[in-house]
Amino acid sequence: MTVVELAPPGTNTALMYAMQHGESDEDKKFQKGNMEVDVLVNHAIRGLEAGKLEIRPGLSNVPKIMSRIAPNFMLAQLAKRGE
Repeated sequence: MTVVELAPPGTNTALMYAMQHGESDEDKKFQKGNMEVDVLVNHAIRGLEAGKLEIRPGLSNVPKIMSRIAPNFMLAQLAKRGE
């Protein structure tokens, strides 16, 4: 058995739209980089075909890289988002 991790970035879906509805303009400006669904699917398929075990398209690479560079900072940022 093989386990593949797909870590998508913010993606333009009905769920993302619903989550953004009612948020302030200040909150929405951080979510403008959302990936289109077809682009995400293409990344996922290419990753699977290449035999990758981790597929992190677009901005989803940033948290992984930052957690290695500054793990305490990233943990604090994630805690703030959960408040």
